[in-house]
Amino acid sequence: MKKTIIISAPKFYGIDSDIKESFEDVGFRTFLISPRPLAILERVANKIGNILPILKPVFNPIFKFYLVQENRELVSIASKEEPDLLFIIKGDHILPDTLKDMKKVLSCPVVSYVWDTPFYADDNKQNKYRKYNLKNGIPWYDLIFVFDTAYIDEIRRHGAKEVKYLPLATNPNRYKEISLTEQDRRDYGYDVCFVGWPFENRAEMLEGLRGYNLGVFGDSWMEYFISREQNVPSYYRGRASGEVVNKIYLSSKIVLNIHHPHSREGLNTRTFDIPACGGFEMVDYKKDIEKHFEIDKEIVTFSNIDELKSKISFYLKNEDLRIAISERGKQRVLNEHTWAHRAINVKSALEGQMG
Repeated sequence: MKKTIIISAPKFYGIDSDIKESFEDVGFRTFLISPRPLAILERVANKIGNILPILKPVFNPIFKFYLVQENRELVSIASKEEPDLLFIIKGDHILPDTLKDMKKVLSCPVVSYVWDTPFYADDNKQNKYRKYNLKNGIPWYDLIFVFDTAYIDEIRRHGAKEVKYLPLATNPNRYKEISLTEQDRRDYGYDVCFVGWPFENRAEMLEGLRGYNLGVFGDSWMEYFISREQNVPSYYRGRASGEVVNKIYLSSKIVLNIHHPHSREGLNTRTFDIPACGGFEMVDYKKDIEKHFEIDKEIVTFSNIDELKSKISFYLKNEDLRIAISERGKQRVLNEHTWAHRAINVKSALEGQMG
């Protein structure tokens, strides 16, 4: 009989569905529970709070009301399905009291998978009913998987029973080599490209590359520059999703990966997505890269803007070397770094604890 897993995860560019499918592939009966869309009151409160931050505390009871409802629904579903594993991704949406309640009604392991910082205390964008949930709930989890080795000791100090490193991964059914038309190559064929959200470190790095044939894609870049009373730069080419991302990675000569500030030493999904497509990746150096790739053979790293410019110039002149590194990187990812590999790791780590 198949074991049952309930996954509670935010919707994030399909990664939640990728993880669900990977657990199904290794034999689980799987339920994916995603947070409901924001209610009208929540959306209005968010807009007003962003315009007038001083009013944010006024709206906290609204956020609390809906979050408590959402948590009660999760407890109800878990009680009904009696899973062999409850797998909570990120965890900022789960109240510590909810974890206590679930521990009373469930006999299965309750596990968290942390994708970014576990400690949101300094994040002013998070409302007060979310920002401390994971931190305060740490002692109630039977096991916490974390994407970044740099957070392990800190999580342990907050009372974790057990912490294990579980890097992020890719879905090779979505990130894969595809046929390109000449129009694709004209539309997306940059010397250097980047796909992702704007953050200060990314914007600063990309500003230093204005002299190159640069294409930047992703959500919220226009809002980022407008909020800073800056002109939207010409290198910003709009949003990108689905197969378009594959086209960008394959059409461009160099695909940049600049991590979110929450990545101290850990790797984002883009680290694995780019090689899975067959793209040539240059990534800002993180210590955990050395666990998963041979640097300069399967992936290329940089530590600052000067090193990045130097390596861009070198690799633009060496197409054969780019192709060789891309091919080796792709094989490493397909052999070791898909979500199916991570599901096997989770199953193995919990084999003795599941019914």
